[in-house]
Amino acid sequence: MSVKVRRAVLEDARTIAEYAIKLVAQHQDYDLRRFSRLASVEQAARFYGNQTKANDAAVLVAEAKGKIVGFAYIQFEAKDYANLLENAAWLHDIYVDEDARGQNAGKLLIEESIKTAEKLGADKLMLSVAAKNETAKYFFERNGFKLTMVEMMLDLTEEKGND
Repeated sequence: MSVKVRRAVLEDARTIAEYAIKLVAQHQDYDLRRFSRLASVEQAARFYGNQTKANDAAVLVAEAKGKIVGFAYIQFEAKDYANLLENAAWLHDIYVDEDARGQNAGKLLIEESIKTAEKLGADKLMLSVAAKNETAKYFFERNGFKLTMVEMMLDLTEEKGND
C-alpha cells in the first residue's frame, strides 16, 4: 500500500478527531490517573480543524488509497519557559490506524513532521511518550529521537506511606 502525507484541511478534522480519541483511550489504558479525556470527538474536531489554519502549528495526515490512516499534530514555540526551550516544535500527537501499521505511515509522518517543524522555525522537534508505551519509544528512537527528560507524577489522591 502506497502512503502519502499531506497537510490536513478542515474537512479532515472529524477523521483526525476520531483517531485522537483513540490515542487518548490508549493513553488512559496506560494510566487513568495521568491521562484525562479532555474532549469529545466533536470538540476534538473543532480543535484540530482550527489548527489546520494556525500559523504556529500544523496537522498532517497520512493517506492510503484515498483514506486517512493516521495523523500528526505539531506546534511551534519560540520560547517555552516551562520546558527551558527556544525555537522548538512539539510533536504533540501522532497516531496510525492499527490496520495501517507496518506500512511506513508512521515513518512518513515523522519525516514530514521534521520538515514542517523546520518550516515553522524550529531547530528541534520534541515529544513526550507514555512510559508504558514501549512500542512507541522504540519507534521514536529508531527515528532519531533521544531521551532528554523523564516525567514523574505523584498522585495526590493516594494514601501516603511513611518511608
